[in-house]
Amino acid sequence: MAAVFFGPNYALASDTICVDDASGRAKLVKLLVDWSFCESHRLGYDPAILHNKRLRYYEINVGGEDGPITYYSKSAVISAERLFGRHTRCFIASTAKPEHGATAEPDIFIKYAWPEATEDADVDYRDEGRHLQKITRTIEAEANLDGKCPRYQSSGRVMVDRRVSNEGIKAVEDTSRSILSDGICQQLDDDQNFVNGLRVHKVICMKGVGKPPKELENGFEVICVMADAMECHWEIYQRCKILHRDISTNNILFSGRGSNIKGMLIDFDHAICEDDKNAVRHFERTGTLPFMSINNLEGGKLEHSLLDDWESLIYILCWVGTYNWKKKDEPGERPCIPQRRIVANEASSKHSRSRTTTRATQRKGNQQEQSAIKLISRWFQGIDLRTCAHTKRSDLHTEASFYALTKQFDNSIPDIENLKGLVHTLRRALIEKHEDIKLKGSLKWTLN
Repeated sequence: MAAVFFGPNYALASDTICVDDASGRAKLVKLLVDWSFCESHRLGYDPAILHNKRLRYYEINVGGEDGPITYYSKSAVISAERLFGRHTRCFIASTAKPEHGATAEPDIFIKYAWPEATEDADVDYRDEGRHLQKITRTIEAEANLDGKCPRYQSSGRVMVDRRVSNEGIKAVEDTSRSILSDGICQQLDDDQNFVNGLRVHKVICMKGVGKPPKELENGFEVICVMADAMECHWEIYQRCKILHRDISTNNILFSGRGSNIKGMLIDFDHAICEDDKNAVRHFERTGTLPFMSINNLEGGKLEHSLLDDWESLIYILCWVGTYNWKKKDEPGERPCIPQRRIVANEASSKHSRSRTTTRATQRKGNQQEQSAIKLISRWFQGIDLRTCAHTKRSDLHTEASFYALTKQFDNSIPDIENLKGLVHTLRRALIEKHEDIKLKGSLKWTLN
């Protein structure tokens, strides 16, 4: 056996521990004893979040300009369930303390995540809190963006108590380096084949809560919500010079219904401000795999631009139109494929007929399987990122190839024809008719 530590983008394994001999058992006992003395934050516990098991609500303490603020939440709307990544957790909360387990109507969105960051917070140009502060200051008086853009409340780095040599207990930032021992950090730094980027545990609170796109009811609502989100995207870029760079179904919420429905763009973890000249722009892949632009997937030399984000919108609309957000096949999951049926031989005297029947059934099963596989499933099931990029390029290269893709839209979705018409219009506008060389996007390049 071996002990494995999972970091945000890596896994560290110990030497093999053989429990068949005394020395191996001694190592195992030492490991368990060390764990029992390990500080709670190193085991993944957040001291700022307490769960009241009796009344079944979370008590969340977040630092503010005038001191800590306590929020109350019934449950996490997004849980950190994956081994790798930013381990994002989100709560919708209010400042009213629950009575008899019943929480007040939530109006605050709280997000915890482990993004890459600089050690010095003052030069952390990619900080989401920094972006939202600027956005809120700039568009505060814009009534047309109410409900379409989150409003900043507070943010910061999570602090934990840690025993520091010769200094006793000291409040330190909760980072990927503070979790590991100094010896392991040094080993990672010395490894030439490993990039040990710093991850910092951050929290951000914002005004504006909503529901995920999977709760939308028809194609009309999808179009309205996506239009609002992209209006927010455009206004933020025009007024603040902040480019989102991660347009996906996970980063769009909505509120209201029918004619009062509104979409909201959230999650500026991957955003950059073009006014911050020190912010990294080149040669980095950002986004959610099924919705990443071709240039982004290929790691091309072109900077991520507005057109990359608009290209992601095409992929989102195709995704929800094909898989239907109300069904189980959500982005990132494999589409359901019918199991192949094989007719067994009933007797040796019928061997020839059974074999023929089996082959016919196999062919039928193959046809069913092929019809069940959606073309856009190749956008995230390719051998590598370049293969996914080439597939997208092929699917959107001509009107005919794109029609084959939209033909697989789920016709049970109300207003699905309007959704089809919109994605075809977007494709023609972004790929065939755009004249600005700088804004042509990666789709304009010749199909290889």
